[in-house]
Amino acid sequence: MLELIVQVVFVLALIPALLGTINLLLYRPIKKQAEAGLPKLSVLIPARNEEARITPVLQSVLACTGVDFEVIVADDSSTDRTAQIVNDMAKSDPRLKLITTRALPEGWLGKTNACHFLSTEAGNQYAVFLDADVTLEPDALFRIASEFVRRPQLKLLSGFPRQITGSFWEKTLIPLIHTVLLGYLPFPGVKFTNSAMFATACGQLIAVQMDSYREVGGHERIRDSVHDGVMLPRHFRAGGHRTDLVDITDISATRMYETGPEVFSGLMKNAHEGMATPVGLPVWTTLLLGGHVLPPIMAVVAWMADATGGTMRLAIIAAALPWVMRFLMTAIFRQSWFGAVIHPFGVAVLVGLQWVAFFRWRSGKKVSWRGREIG
Repeated sequence: MLELIVQVVFVLALIPALLGTINLLLYRPIKKQAEAGLPKLSVLIPARNEEARITPVLQSVLACTGVDFEVIVADDSSTDRTAQIVNDMAKSDPRLKLITTRALPEGWLGKTNACHFLSTEAGNQYAVFLDADVTLEPDALFRIASEFVRRPQLKLLSGFPRQITGSFWEKTLIPLIHTVLLGYLPFPGVKFTNSAMFATACGQLIAVQMDSYREVGGHERIRDSVHDGVMLPRHFRAGGHRTDLVDITDISATRMYETGPEVFSGLMKNAHEGMATPVGLPVWTTLLLGGHVLPPIMAVVAWMADATGGTMRLAIIAAALPWVMRFLMTAIFRQSWFGAVIHPFGVAVLVGLQWVAFFRWRSGKKVSWRGREIG
């Protein structure tokens, strides 16, 4: 019986290790080479109560070089100094403009409402929807624009910025974004097919060709969704438009959350559109616990049971695989080494949060985010 369990755990650990290796070869940064005739960009930033973060974000965007662009910030009913800060900065840079979103209509969420409103103000053929906590490197917009020129069939481009972490729970949980993404999403489907099944983006930075964006309905089409990183590219692909996910660690960075409660709320607010579904959650629980948490446990059990050489070797390999992949991703994406060391614990907590989110959603409870309740 022990031998069978070890074999099953080995397979569950091997899946994300093999798929992750393939995916790391395909999840590559945008090229740095220059292209002629770069299009102008509209950088569209929805902002709600971002007075502590908006200044460095705008400074980084306005410092971008190599391409012409405008920056439009939508103040989404902020109750702090966000609008005043943006307005003061706009006085010294004509590329920056502040608008105020309409009152939140019934059936809309705050971010989708703000992004839709921003899209109606965009004056260029390509736009970059950027969260108000994401900073850019000086060549970021240039490289994004160059990628659209290099690949004219591409209509949506996205990636995960470098995730800056400070507190215990940030280091423990935030880097698992890459563990789940690269360990379980088949990137050959992302790169070599246009199937909506493999549609993936990161809502923190999504660059689009505006004609295609409007054709598929844009954020208006996903007005009640908190998971624009999945839903928007899905509609692009369903409409026959090419999308891609690339590594933007070297051109962007963000610190999404700063406290434990923020991390927990942030991970649970869109869980019901991600892992925490009635069908998906048992599958994800098996994959994540079986592939990342059980391997070191079974290695200890096999050692204590004085398992045979073959079973013991298999248990040790299974235990090592998740840590090897996590340390590799930590080096590539500049993540927390502390979080990598306690990797199994972090995965266990992530799965627990998904179950909490699932039962909260099923019972009709809501998550509060930025002063608004999300069902």
